[in-house]
Amino acid sequence: MRFRSGRNRPSWRSPEAGVLRPGLVLGALVLVAALLVEVGQSSRMAELALLLDQNRAALSQSTARLEFVQARLERVTTRAELAPLAGRLGLAPADAGQVVALPAEFLAPDPPSGPSPEAGSLMDLAERASRVLVPEATARVRTGN
Repeated sequence: MRFRSGRNRPSWRSPEAGVLRPGLVLGALVLVAALLVEVGQSSRMAELALLLDQNRAALSQSTARLEFVQARLERVTTRAELAPLAGRLGLAPADAGQVVALPAEFLAPDPPSGPSPEAGSLMDLAERASRVLVPEATARVRTGN
């Protein structure tokens, strides 16, 4: 049973409550699809960043382990153990009395032996005074090795 109000309404004023607008529905569906794609891409990006961070941590841990094992191997290995290996590889130990001649351009220039032509200059006096106050370092030969 329907109850209607007492008067009839004209057709141009009829309520459009039951009518679906296809343009609005399509727009809403496109908006929801775009948002879902954006959420999916951002979750994939977060997943990849987490995976990259885990791989980077594993790489640094493996590198540290490798350095530790190499250092321990170097500490444990002695010359006596390496001598047969060097012989098999064709490597000869370095001769302690071996002399190597270096070209002159590899060597440092000799200091001037006599007084310089500008011996009375202020810079020369300052240099001599600094050598008296601060002696130059000289290499010392280790004995006992």
